Amino acid sequence: MSVNLEITDRDGLRTTTVDETAFWIGCDTESSVPIGIPDCASRVLEVKVEKGGRILIRAEAGLPFPVRCATGNIGDRFDSLLDGDVVNLGPAMVKIRYVSVEDGAEVAEELDLAAVQSPGTPIGSWYRTFMEVADHLEGLKDPSEMIETALGAVLTATSADRVHLSLDRGAVEPSEAGQRAGYFLARGDDRTPFRVSSSLIERVREGGRVVHVPVASEDPVASKFVSIRREGISSGIALPIEALGRRNGVLYADCVREGVVLSAEDLQRVVFIGRLLASALGNRDLVAGLVRAKPDANSSEHPALQSSSPGCAEMIERVKLYAPTDYTVLLRGETGVGKEVLARALHDLSRRSEKVFVPVNCAAIPEQLMESMLFGHEKGAFTGATQSRPGHFEEAHGGTLFLDEIGDMPIDLQAKILRVLQDRVVTPLGSRRQVKVDVRIIAATHQDLEQMIDERRFREDLYFRLNELEIRLPSLRERSEDLLMLCVRFLEEAARELNLDKVQDLTKDAVEALQRRKWRGNIRELRHLIKGAALRAQGGPIRVEDLGSASSQDLAEPALANPVKDSSSTWKERLDHQELLALRETLDKSQGNLTKGAELFGVPRTTYREKLVRHGLLKVD
Repeated sequence: MSVNLEITDRDGLRTTTVDETAFWIGCDTESSVPIGIPDCASRVLEVKVEKGGRILIRAEAGLPFPVRCATGNIGDRFDSLLDGDVVNLGPAMVKIRYVSVEDGAEVAEELDLAAVQSPGTPIGSWYRTFMEVADHLEGLKDPSEMIETALGAVLTATSADRVHLSLDRGAVEPSEAGQRAGYFLARGDDRTPFRVSSSLIERVREGGRVVHVPVASEDPVASKFVSIRREGISSGIALPIEALGRRNGVLYADCVREGVVLSAEDLQRVVFIGRLLASALGNRDLVAGLVRAKPDANSSEHPALQSSSPGCAEMIERVKLYAPTDYTVLLRGETGVGKEVLARALHDLSRRSEKVFVPVNCAAIPEQLMESMLFGHEKGAFTGATQSRPGHFEEAHGGTLFLDEIGDMPIDLQAKILRVLQDRVVTPLGSRRQVKVDVRIIAATHQDLEQMIDERRFREDLYFRLNELEIRLPSLRERSEDLLMLCVRFLEEAARELNLDKVQDLTKDAVEALQRRKWRGNIRELRHLIKGAALRAQGGPIRVEDLGSASSQDLAEPALANPVKDSSSTWKERLDHQELLALRETLDKSQGNLTKGAELFGVPRTTYREKLVRHGLLKVD
């Protein structure tokens, strides 16, 4: 038996045949098949060929790039490969085909694609079945009809005797999330429920991988399953049904006729039909989610989506579109534009809104503690670990985990985060137990991740895993139409926090001053400024002088805006003006706290208070 490899790497396209039952593809000198991948000098992919042509592959641990195939990501444990499938090795690709050799002649033949649809060809019947299924699913709205169509196609296109779908009812009706529904179909259009191999299905649920048992009696693991022996199952296939980033169920097919097997070709066909079904269910779920969001969630009324600025139109539409799904979303924008607020909006408008939202600032956690904070730890795992503690991934189970400032995550930890995002399994520090987590990931950054990838400060594979969907948040300068609306919102917050009888107003001069502001700190700067002004105004209207350091550059009187160049002013006047600007800035940064302001200014509190009074920045009763 031989394996035909079609390799595409930095050296171009080439084809080679390997007459070995086990070999390595890699960038080192010891690998049987060399491949050119930039900055790689190790083994990459191990290939094994079992009796009957079943191909198994596994990736070398610790690779700096992802290894993927049609059925998902490939880890360091052997997984079945679809015959003729393409494996992505980072920037390189390898198409792997099993070649059966009989009497020194190749049995495999090239297929004329022009003859694919012609009657009488070996694949004509199942090809027509697939086309009919695709066309049929496109016109269906009822998920039950979609499922029946897909199950019937499996029996038509493969050697399977029976087919079963175990589906999370939340994929059909969100109000029933957590419950499962079972669909059954056997040859002869028999819909009577039958016993399946629960062991095969559980393996898929636990690992999220395709399970293929060509000959159950010869399989060292499956042959020991009670369900296999009890039901007389001769061959079986089970695979996950995933849509919109969420695993919704398991598609299962088996044979109970003695000697009948489900071949590699049957596996390919079941996988293809499963993908058609998942896509149909996912698209229906997405559209239904958008329809539900209008009357129920009322996304247009969510505070984070209230805007009259054309610069926010695309952002708002993307939030409405992405919120009902479980896709990972990457939020990008300058510091202070409200990325956490938007992340909460995505959570509030999702099916996980009743579950927990866990925000994690990756820039604020010390590097040596971050792994423990994210994954948890067992008692005694390290010095100071006096008791076990769940990590943020466990805390967010069922809900949303927000990884803010993901660009500040240490490079060593990025590989572990990638593994969790792929498998949704965490291992606490000091423990061997693996904890399955069901979380929706939202990440955010203000950094240029593409440049960080070029500088090797951020993993490219993690970038693609996080960037399934992307939303860019405009700066406050790009949405100036929303300035007054945001001011009113922050004044309402201040009124509640300060226990004021009514919401304060902005004077005309204050509004003009705010509109001239450059807002380098974006919405965060505006929020702090308005709340500080509300405190200084002591319940009265917000005046220009209450805005504190907001006038230090943009709002100062022209005569004193640049005192160094004004020859008509004295040095004392210039010094007094500089002191005024410094007092305003420290008072604003301390949000009216005189003790903190005095520390920033560098004088005792009493001296600081006297200077504030002298410059008219603090009223004396």
